Amino acid sequence: IAMKTIVLNLKDQNLYPKHIELAAQTLMGGGLVAFPTETVYGLGGHRDNAKAVERIYKVKKRVEEKQLTLMIADPADAEKHVDHFSHTAKRLMKLFWPGALAIIFPLKDGSDISIRLPDNTIARDLIRATKVPVVTTSANISGYPPSTDAQQVLMDFRGKIHMILDGGSTRFRSPSTVIRLKDETFEIVRQGIISETMIRSCLENNLVKV
Repeated sequence: IAMKTIVLNLKDQNLYPKHIELAAQTLMGGGLVAFPTETVYGLGGHRDNAKAVERIYKVKKRVEEKQLTLMIADPADAEKHVDHFSHTAKRLMKLFWPGALAIIFPLKDGSDISIRLPDNTIARDLIRATKVPVVTTSANISGYPPSTDAQQVLMDFRGKIHMILDGGSTRFRSPSTVIRLKDETFEIVRQGIISETMIRSCLENNLVKV
């Protein structure tokens, strides 16, 4: 069923808090919201609302096997979802968060969880305002280039999602890197803006990211 997709422009600072609140309410109510991160636009939904999660997969035409990423606003939020952090995990979080790195943490029950702390104020403000866990994926149809502005999102999802927060063009216009942790090592699941070389040299030298 087609719905009206509301686009809220975040340029006006006076309306900014109201627009963030509206988007947060939409997410809490089970609606889907697209919003900017520093890499590409994300599409978010309430993790514990089965209909919202199902809808993300449906509108994106995403295969069920590909997991969604939990987006958090503060490093401490990861502790609510992960039961144990390896030494490597702690270092990666310190070096690359907030930033364009999603980390898949192993959990004690044998499953895992993908988490990202974006380096984007709008994304973090939205996650903070939404009092429920928000799972995300890039705001585009699977297999097509990711959207780096609100117009592209609208072209893909007009009438299929509830709201788009228009924060202009994204800073990097390239997706985040996804890594999977295993004990003290990691593997690249998706190559994005942060290269494996960069991650390895940072871990070896304890360099601070620019």
